[in-house]
Amino acid sequence: MRWLTARYARAFALLGYQYPWYYMAIADVAIVATVLVATTQRILGGLHGVQWLYLTLAVVVAIAPHPACLFLKKRIVLTPLLVVATVISVALFWLIPIDTDSATLLLVLAVTTGAAISTWKQTVFNMTLSYGTLLVGGATGVVQQGWMIAAMLCFGAALGHLLQAQLALLLRERQARAVRLRLDRAAIASEVHDVVAHSLSIVLLNVTGARRALEEDGDIDDAVEALRDAETQGRAAMADIRQTIELLRTDAEPTGPPPGLDDLDELVSSFRRAGQTIHHRNSTAGVPRTSATDLAAFRIVQESLTNASKHAPGAPVDLTVRADADGTLHIHVRNEIDPEAQLRPGGSGIDGMRSRAAVLGGSFRSEPVADAWEVTAVLPASSENQLPAELTATVVPDVG
Repeated sequence: MRWLTARYARAFALLGYQYPWYYMAIADVAIVATVLVATTQRILGGLHGVQWLYLTLAVVVAIAPHPACLFLKKRIVLTPLLVVATVISVALFWLIPIDTDSATLLLVLAVTTGAAISTWKQTVFNMTLSYGTLLVGGATGVVQQGWMIAAMLCFGAALGHLLQAQLALLLRERQARAVRLRLDRAAIASEVHDVVAHSLSIVLLNVTGARRALEEDGDIDDAVEALRDAETQGRAAMADIRQTIELLRTDAEPTGPPPGLDDLDELVSSFRRAGQTIHHRNSTAGVPRTSATDLAAFRIVQESLTNASKHAPGAPVDLTVRADADGTLHIHVRNEIDPEAQLRPGGSGIDGMRSRAAVLGGSFRSEPVADAWEVTAVLPASSENQLPAELTATVVPDVG
């Protein structure tokens, strides 16, 4: 059974369609059953002489192409061959005329099967050939109720292309599900990165501050305070990671709004408590902005400060966030950095910030200027191309 299903699936793949294997099996069973009925009718009606040869050839020509499909090794234009073989088989059956002949139904099955695996152009050819055969049968008197067979041919062609349309919709649904899965995975990586990179930077700055307090000043109180802050940040990071993963895993509603520029003061304070000098100017209070823009601006500032603390710990950072009259946000981050740090390999956080800006229709630039590193981002107040806030997190995460 496995061999048979694998062969059917392979045959569909070679034909360029991804139907379930049993579609072709059902068609083959219908062909065999119709041939069996037509053959039985003629045997019961009595055969003599050359009629046995006609019947044998009709059965072979009708059935042989279908099992042959299971042994295809390369893609071929199959449907015209099936219809031509069916027409020849039906003509051979008609050489042994009987009343209420079921052999004519083979034309309907051939057109229906062919329509499911061919273009409309090929279907028109198949129907033309079948109608021509039907007219010949009607003219010679071997076909009764030809109008019914003609209607069934039209219905079969429509049914075959309906199956094609259904398959196309199914494939698009699968592709959309795969894209959504990739977006979800990227969202998890990005959100976890945003939480971990920031929190670990603060923890490392606090640990460094504690070490220096002990080594240089012998100040135990400052060292303990720095370590407490590091512990608090570490616990908060673990809680945020659990919440983020649980939220993305269960599709639950978020318990609070996503971070935005209103949370900027707390973000800057966390770096300052860790020993980073930051000159902060934020003139966006009261400026209307979308949640997507708000989240993207916060993440860009967060990533920029994280990179500054990682590549130039202790160096002063100038942070400016302002808004134009139309609500367009301008973000500028500048920090001093030594030449060796410019050559130090990093992750893909810059790509992530650039992606966030691009999703909103904005611009992003990050480059060394003299002895400093500058990050500049412009985010429009609104854009028809903006995605919801939860999807603007779907960017390349910094794994360095």
